[in-house]
Amino acid sequence: MTGFVNKLALATSVAVGMTAIGSTSALALSLANPQFGGTAASDFLSYCSNGKSTFAGETCTDSLSTILSGNSIAPGGNIELAKSSEQSEFDFTKNTTLTGTIGGKDIVISSLTQADWNSVQSNGKTLLSQWLDDAFLANNVTLTPTQRAGAQQAFIANKGMQRFSDPNISYVNKNATTGEISIGLAGHFNASNLLKAALGNHPGLSSLIPATVQASELVKVIYNSGPAQFLYSFAATASGQANNLGGGNDGISHNGNYEVKLAGVPVPPVTSVPEPSTMLALMAVGGLFATAKRKSAKNV
Repeated sequence: MTGFVNKLALATSVAVGMTAIGSTSALALSLANPQFGGTAASDFLSYCSNGKSTFAGETCTDSLSTILSGNSIAPGGNIELAKSSEQSEFDFTKNTTLTGTIGGKDIVISSLTQADWNSVQSNGKTLLSQWLDDAFLANNVTLTPTQRAGAQQAFIANKGMQRFSDPNISYVNKNATTGEISIGLAGHFNASNLLKAALGNHPGLSSLIPATVQASELVKVIYNSGPAQFLYSFAATASGQANNLGGGNDGISHNGNYEVKLAGVPVPPVTSVPEPSTMLALMAVGGLFATAKRKSAKNV
């Protein structure tokens, strides 16, 4: 009887293991076959990470897939799109994209152009007007209509749009069950000085900006050949690292992680076909039960 129980336990454990494997799918999917594109495909900068610092230059030798392999807990390195956006010769009509597939669907992640900022959204506002309103509201900044108009004029005049058009992409992940796509944007945990600079450090306007502000750069996303979506966030988590190695570092960039999300297409569950060895185990279970039944009938 003991031998029968042991054989039954073994066969049952194999069958249960097969069932568990067949019903479990990967919950997280990453960007596959990442490539650069757009009308300024070479205008990007790669930042590697050692877990505490981000750094660019010759010492950053990680592959694109490695750089983008992070998540909200550990963002890792990042890719800056349209890296020359704040330079005087920048062509604001061009964009830099990061393309690939995620969960078998195409995705295009892009920097913004002036036309993007001037595009009219579903509520009738331009993207520029909507983003400024959202930024002030999220950071509890109250402006009079005159101040609001002045802020927009100052933002345009001081190349605020360009400042917030070069997103640093840390990761692109997808929940296979829900289909939701998460994109990490490396930025400043406190973006107060960035917003003030984008307003030209205007005395009357800058004084209204709080000492602590959270605001990400914007990113344009086209998923599964659908309409363009402009994503941004005003809530950051500490990334646990900063750009403080190599030339050109400022010691504070990338210390905040802004995660933006969009709805995606769920991945259909994969139905596993039992391997021959597993089928033999299942047959063994059936045979053992049949033998036990016959023995039980003889003992009656």
